[in-house]
Amino acid sequence: MALALSLAACARDPGPEAAYRSLAKAVAERDADKAWSLLSRDSQKRLDALAREAAARAPGVVAPGGRQLLLGDAALASRPLARVEVASQDGDRAVLRVEEAGRPPRQVSLVREGRGWRVELPPP
Repeated sequence: MALALSLAACARDPGPEAAYRSLAKAVAERDADKAWSLLSRDSQKRLDALAREAAARAPGVVAPGGRQLLLGDAALASRPLARVEVASQDGDRAVLRVEEAGRPPRQVSLVREGRGWRVELPPP
């Protein structure tokens, strides 16, 4: 029984690497709704606040929503992922080592929210 529950949990949770790969794909495809759904709640709140501030400074030029701010011109600069691996994981927090073609490796933080992993954007 314990083994069955463990296997069921693994089937629902593909892991932080899969979540990051899904976000990278959504950004490259300019799928704002999918990309937004893969961000942590804190990241969404920060992007919404930044978008509102930018829209207040440039009314009609900048959309007041974080979804639009998330994508911007990112898809134009997206590069294929060379490697995504877990550098560390402690419970509901993980740090990935991400390598994109032609760029140095970087670390990306994720947090498990509900049944899935969500990417945490670094603070501005």
